[in-house]
Amino acid sequence: MAKIFELKNEQLKSVALPIWKNIVEAASEQNYARFSRGFSNDLLAKLSEQHFRQSCADFPLLSSIAPDFKMIDSIQRDNGVTILWRLHSTQLAGEFLGQLTLQGGEKGMEITGVSVN
Repeated sequence: MAKIFELKNEQLKSVALPIWKNIVEAASEQNYARFSRGFSNDLLAKLSEQHFRQSCADFPLLSSIAPDFKMIDSIQRDNGVTILWRLHSTQLAGEFLGQLTLQGGEKGMEITGVSVN
């Protein structure tokens, strides 16, 4: 298989969509073990279960992302890629942006960043 940063958007979508779907569903369930599956060691160190739970409480968007998200585009670098998602919330009006950063690492492909705004 090609390196993640060499994939075209349609190929990238087929790789990233199940990962993003898992993150969204796990955040909705507030299931940290499932949410953090595939995270790099650095990201796990930055996003503890306590931080995750506090983020869910402080930012309702995190646990209310509607399942109709769509990939917008990708930003590619030498060692990884950030996939941008158009999001809606089941509780908040308007559109939001999701970001998922993937790169090769110690465990193969790893999630090195995830955010919603």
